[in-house]
Amino acid sequence: MDNGLRVFLLEKRDVPLLNVVTAVNLGSKDETAETSGLVHVLEHCLLFRGTEARDGGDAGLAARRHGAYFNAHTDQDLSLFEIALPAAEAEFAFRHQRNLLFGLELTDEELASEKDIILEELSMLEDDAARLGIALVQQMVFAGHPYANPVYGSREVIQAVTVDQLLSFHRSYFVPSNAVMAVVGDFALSDMEAKVKAAFGDLPKAAFAPAAFPEASRLEKSVERTEVLDVNEATLVLGWPAPNAVHSDQYALDVLIEVCGRGVNPLLNGVMRGGRRELAKTLSMSYFARRFGGIAILVMTLDPDRVEPAKRQAVDFLKKARNLNFAKSDVFGDAQAYVFDYLGSAKNQIRFAAESFQESGLSIARALARHILVSGAGGGTDYLAAIDKLTSSDLRRVAARVFSAGEYAAVAVLPRAAEGKRP
Repeated sequence: MDNGLRVFLLEKRDVPLLNVVTAVNLGSKDETAETSGLVHVLEHCLLFRGTEARDGGDAGLAARRHGAYFNAHTDQDLSLFEIALPAAEAEFAFRHQRNLLFGLELTDEELASEKDIILEELSMLEDDAARLGIALVQQMVFAGHPYANPVYGSREVIQAVTVDQLLSFHRSYFVPSNAVMAVVGDFALSDMEAKVKAAFGDLPKAAFAPAAFPEASRLEKSVERTEVLDVNEATLVLGWPAPNAVHSDQYALDVLIEVCGRGVNPLLNGVMRGGRRELAKTLSMSYFARRFGGIAILVMTLDPDRVEPAKRQAVDFLKKARNLNFAKSDVFGDAQAYVFDYLGSAKNQIRFAAESFQESGLSIARALARHILVSGAGGGTDYLAAIDKLTSSDLRRVAARVFSAGEYAAVAVLPRAAEGKRP
């Protein structure tokens, strides 16, 4: 649009719903030590507090009256604001998004109320072993990079922020040229384009130059940390630097993560939970690809005295993944009858998840808005086609790149009763 707002319209007419997701190029990467947590506070205030057109107390009631669901999410790269409702309520959806994003008004009382809620969220994070471990590992893997800024923010900054500071921060980033909107649902393209232009076309154009960020660098050496909580079992979180969201290796790593720690028969499950001495009670792997860097994460729950051997075993196994056979085609002759096709199984699991994902217009809208903002374009690689082309050689290559170097971050969260048993 003339004011810089980029809008992607996608017809999905199987269900009479409309899904609108707006992504704003503002995440914890854009914060400093002095502003850590302002994005999180803004998310709350925009979602639940006042705007020029309504006050916060009416927001939920108005949404329910129109049969709407609305929410928001923040990460290192961006902030997402979403609404899903019957397709006939398009005008309300756009009015809601416009007022929510570009019409913030705020009182001291409203800000104080949201601060209390956010500080309670911080306390809940600090009491959740897995979430705390993941947050700390991300800070350690991205040390020295803006991605190390905590998404939840600093308690001290959140407590001290004023209405004027927050409004100034909002005006700096919430402009049309710093946002992308994805509209997915039951509509005709020409009709929806007219509605979007009527709702957002008169927003003023404001100059905005997004900050330039470096690519996240690899860890120079492994780093470890221990935390103690009032919990009953230990949690071990390991993290490795990984490809960013525009790197071609992201597809092979998606499959490798599925093979090693997510699928119906993950390799790590046999390594960590098989045999006579169970090292881990549960385990799961994830891969988060951001615009300027990525991270592969392994989370395990275990007995406190198993933390050190479990860490060694997991790190050693993943280092050696560069030499593993993942498909029947990796071996010859009768040996194929005894080989489980991890590659094929992972592809099937990913294909199933992708098909399930495509059933949700809201999920599609989230992915579109994020992709356009992070990748800088409306096009891109056909994800499932890229997955289908992968071979075991691709998995071994990405395993060597991500895991074989050996540098990782580790956070062990121990029960208070086992405080002396450190990894």
